[in-house]
Amino acid sequence: MIRTNRCKMIYDNLLSIAARAPRTSGLRQDGRFQSYGQLVERIARLAAGLSAHGIGVGDPVAILLPNSPELFVVVHALFAIGAIAMPLGLTATRSECSSAARKAGAAALIASADLAELGRQVAEDAGGTRHLPVFVAGGAGDFSLGALERAAPIRLPRLDGRTPGLYLLSSGSTGLPKVVPHTHAQLLADGRRTGAAWRLTPDDVVFDMLPGNFAMGLLLGAMDAAEAGATTVYWSDPRPLVLARRDLLAALAAEKITVMGAVPAMYETLAGAPGEIRLPAMRLVFSGGAGLRRSTYDRFRERFGIPIRQDYGSTEAIMVSHNDAGDIDRLWASVGRPAGDALVRITPADTGLGPGVGELMVKSSSLTSGYLGEDEVNASSFRDGWLMTGDLARLDDDGHIFIVGRSKLLIEVSGFKIDPIEVEEALQLHPGVAEAVVVGVRVARHAEPRLKAFVVRKNEVSPEQLIRFLRQRLSVHKVPTLIEFCDALPKSSAGKVLRSRLSEQA
Repeated sequence: MIRTNRCKMIYDNLLSIAARAPRTSGLRQDGRFQSYGQLVERIARLAAGLSAHGIGVGDPVAILLPNSPELFVVVHALFAIGAIAMPLGLTATRSECSSAARKAGAAALIASADLAELGRQVAEDAGGTRHLPVFVAGGAGDFSLGALERAAPIRLPRLDGRTPGLYLLSSGSTGLPKVVPHTHAQLLADGRRTGAAWRLTPDDVVFDMLPGNFAMGLLLGAMDAAEAGATTVYWSDPRPLVLARRDLLAALAAEKITVMGAVPAMYETLAGAPGEIRLPAMRLVFSGGAGLRRSTYDRFRERFGIPIRQDYGSTEAIMVSHNDAGDIDRLWASVGRPAGDALVRITPADTGLGPGVGELMVKSSSLTSGYLGEDEVNASSFRDGWLMTGDLARLDDDGHIFIVGRSKLLIEVSGFKIDPIEVEEALQLHPGVAEAVVVGVRVARHAEPRLKAFVVRKNEVSPEQLIRFLRQRLSVHKVPTLIEFCDALPKSSAGKVLRSRLSEQA
């Protein structure tokens, strides 16, 4: 029997969900189903097993697991004991993972069997003089999750809404990766706001195909669908989406998916899939992470008869707005109006993008109170409880938000926000590079943005050598696919690189 007390936050809420949700609601993947009732039993035992190894309130735990029912159980077990879940990107390098684990002060790591060696390397790098335990999903022995789940449930700690529960990694609106904390109260508020905006019910079947280190990928199943007692279907395929898209569409039809979320590049790929698969159960398709192009909207709607609705959010604020407009063809470009208690305002700025355009500021019950250990950045990014997003936007007379550009340097590529400074610093570590600037370019009018590096050589080096060099240091989505050598970078009289000029000539 699971012993509880009423001061726990997210775990307490999940117990309530399990009590009211139909037995047919829960998580599905690869034909296997677990009800919410079964999940809370697993979570209670895993929480006890982790606690027996010294993991407790305030301990950050780095996680290398694909988005799946296993990740759901791990994250909620950490919530239950007051520890802090920090999902890492599965394509991140050892250096990137170690840097994040050190910055967060990780107390342990949890990894899938195929990433266990990386987990041990990161634990060694980040631990310093401390020994960080590494728990393995699918492994054997005392440090396997299977062994931990055999523990008897314990009395769980008393928590309140201010307890940190989740660390997400974000380039935010201000540069290099930062740790974004979210409390139990913030996560619960987001789940309720999002579920209400999407009108989720226990009858919904939600498709989750995004990585678990993305806020939308993790919280779509772990908080949003769960809050409504809906079922989440997890999709994972190692193949590029263009090769897996027919199987994915078949899964959408077979599982009778009613709600799905993805980034625009994914919808573009699905719209071009061969065959005649229909999705009659689908009632809501939403997009986030990057701006949606009209051509993608039109292709997807023509192919499947479903309009893509844009949402807006960020790692810092989580879900902010949802486009539920009745006249969606007219308002397709809007990211909607603020949802729930979310608020937005425009800070006037001379952007050159027309009247009414300025920097978008947001505020809600889910907004982080600030980046971990980044006092200087926090001072410039947060004002009186408002986040300065770095997005340039305008509002129409009915309060619909339209994103029209960026005020900061971040480059959006396939839903990832890339900080060019991080890539440039990695390039300049190569002995053949004197200077480098990275910009976003489109090689064709309707193509996805790509990264291009302009490089001033110090010694002889080829584009292929630089790309191989970067792949050893950066995630694959951060590595430029185009490299152009030049004699000098264009600079202002003050010595500042003129990035806009490079973007124009790219």
